[in-house]
Amino acid sequence: MDFAEATMVAVATVLMIATVVLAFIPIMPGPMLAWAVSIIFAVIEGFQRMTPAAAVGVTLVMLLGSTSDLWMNFFGVRTGGLSCLSSIGAFAGGLVGTFFIPIPVVGTLLGSVGGAMLVELVRLRQLRQAVRAGQTTAKMMAISYAVQLSATLIIFVIYVVSLQTTA
Repeated sequence: MDFAEATMVAVATVLMIATVVLAFIPIMPGPMLAWAVSIIFAVIEGFQRMTPAAAVGVTLVMLLGSTSDLWMNFFGVRTGGLSCLSSIGAFAGGLVGTFFIPIPVVGTLLGSVGGAMLVELVRLRQLRQAVRAGQTTAKMMAISYAVQLSATLIIFVIYVVSLQTTA
């Protein structure tokens, strides 16, 4: 390995480690950052160290991790007693909360929980069911964060394995 290649690998590795650290901050798009570093590295080095199969793998993991906020609430329909309408309310509330409460994570969380609770309160007129929908929404958001963090770590592992197997 010549000096230029070694430098490129070192820079990419430092950037990958930085994305893993940043992924622990809930507002950071960890999977997207790790994916970008790995794909840029793959393109620059001509897909020799980061193979096309590895690039496809990190892309799929990134898509699953980055969109978990969108699809995780819909699993609440089966797992936590959320209705389809309260899932939609949580999504809409999350968008509203993100824009109107400009505190990272807090606005999205409060908006999502509030949206789910509001829909259930209007729909069923039962505070207990509305609170349950809010709790389920909060739980699903925590699971979504864990999925995003896991996706970032998986992308990092794919990157490291690619470097080790193609050396």
